Amino acid sequence: MWLRRVVVVGLLYFLSLGANLSANQSARAEWKSSANVDVTAEGLYWASGILRPDKNRARALGTVKVPMGLRNGRTLRFRLLPIFQSDHLSPSKNERYFWDIQEGYMQLQFLPWTIQLGQNVQTWGDTDVFNPLDVVNARRYFDPFRSEKLGAPTLLVKREWESFFFEAIYIPRQRETLLPGEESRWLPRDVYRSRRFEGVDIGGGQTLSGNINLPSDMRYHYNKPSVLSAVLNDNFGARMKFRFSGFDWTIAGFQGAATTPSVNLDNPTTFSIYVRPGATSVDLNVQPDIFLKALYYKTRMVGTSFVWVLGDFLVKGASAHTAILSNAEDGLLPKETWENALGLERTFGLGSGSLTALAQGTYVKRPEKLDTNSVSLTRMFDRAAMAGLRWAPNERLTVLASVLYDIHYKGHLEHAEIGYKLKDGLLGKLGADMLDGKAETPLGTYRRNDRVFISLNLQK
Repeated sequence: MWLRRVVVVGLLYFLSLGANLSANQSARAEWKSSANVDVTAEGLYWASGILRPDKNRARALGTVKVPMGLRNGRTLRFRLLPIFQSDHLSPSKNERYFWDIQEGYMQLQFLPWTIQLGQNVQTWGDTDVFNPLDVVNARRYFDPFRSEKLGAPTLLVKREWESFFFEAIYIPRQRETLLPGEESRWLPRDVYRSRRFEGVDIGGGQTLSGNINLPSDMRYHYNKPSVLSAVLNDNFGARMKFRFSGFDWTIAGFQGAATTPSVNLDNPTTFSIYVRPGATSVDLNVQPDIFLKALYYKTRMVGTSFVWVLGDFLVKGASAHTAILSNAEDGLLPKETWENALGLERTFGLGSGSLTALAQGTYVKRPEKLDTNSVSLTRMFDRAAMAGLRWAPNERLTVLASVLYDIHYKGHLEHAEIGYKLKDGLLGKLGADMLDGKAETPLGTYRRNDRVFISLNLQK
């Protein structure tokens, strides 16, 4: 409560100051507006066949974004970015139609100060693919490989200096993460067989451990999520960036809800239980109806990142420590983590075009063992190596190829994509994603989700 009062008082002060400056300049400045449209039509084809309950091997998606702006000189600006997506062939009803206001804010800029108030998304950190500092916004995980940030109501205040800036943000009410639908093929299906639990108190000073064995014809259901300690309220953070010659250094911290909740089995119903006499372990065989429950918990991230121009190379790195501030019984929450990423990038001239090569490695230290759930793909970065190439032989054609190898769990992911500019503002793409690994690994869990896609994007 005290934090909200401080924010309100400070906001009123800055808004009054900005309004006075804007009024003084309004006679000299003109209102200018802008509006664009970004439309994408895409077809997906699952190369490994149907995966029930998804009976469609092919899918059609449509996405419309309409960025709009209104400004008065350099002082006052309004920004609006609604997004609408149609995936009408999705087996999950909640995924068929989606809309959001990713951005919808007012900005006051009276240098060196900038204030933004409204719906917004933040991108913190400098590394590609895996970015441990990017923890501010909740995400939509209907497709974990194409997760998108959800706009959050945000107050942002930034102060610029010549070689340094400081930025603070406050989110009075964080958004809840959108998980894959109950019928989605991005929930573990035919490979999720058992789950281990440890140290459950059964009274009399005794604890019970064992395995929960799941059936092959699972039917998923989400129960109402739990929110620990009002974690969605009063999220806040700050970052500082120092700019040196050829070197940018960022320090950041954020406290609030984890970007992905802990997803656990909720009161599994068993039809057979086997307990060895006198033993402290049990095997639970679970019925096909599986109930999942999301648990929102509070974290505190402190991290740093950098971008270093080293001759012809661009070096990017990041490191972040995340502490868990909420408590839950039965070990349902993850433990603290230490996440690290280091990347190297170089662009070569190649004829009349260019070739960009990228390599990146990640190392994540976490105490808990691997556990498969609906957002388990994050574990593929525990120990991972990535390499990518971007070839642009001319202004129209772009070819991308990348591979990620999960060193720890031995899975791998390949992505290939060709983009061709048909004319200004019209881009066509053809690509594929391929996944493989053992059934119990983060990537192997979804090895039947290989796909080919084709898309057409119009921007005007």
